[in-house]
Amino acid sequence: MKTNHRLIVVSMFMFTSLAWPAHAADRMRAGQWVGTTITGGKTFPTSSCVSPSEAAGMNGDATAVKAYLETIIPPQICKISDVKATANQVIYTASCTGGGGVKTVKTVTTSYHGDHSEGTDTTGSKTEAKLVGACK
Repeated sequence: MKTNHRLIVVSMFMFTSLAWPAHAADRMRAGQWVGTTITGGKTFPTSSCVSPSEAAGMNGDATAVKAYLETIIPPQICKISDVKATANQVIYTASCTGGGGVKTVKTVTTSYHGDHSEGTDTTGSKTEAKLVGACK
């Protein structure tokens, strides 16, 4: 059960790390972001304080985005591959190991719309987030 809980938390981090809005050419800005992640029929609130260096990682090319994701998603839990980063969208594949060694492969897609964003993955999880101001 602990591993399954851990996988849910990692899934939330995967989404919230990508669920920040675009600003001009940036996909995300530093600040406080809040939202929700729906996975397995359950809704989880999310809140993240994004530093300027974290925002810079997500605003970069596919190589920079992958490097940033690998700092927040432990590689022993999920291997990140096939990262694509465009002006307003990030898509990547996550191969994750859950409870009992069960492996899940999913493609995560997040779109950005100025002051909000939304994302989905191929397992049916959904996320949305919005900028609420400076970090608390």
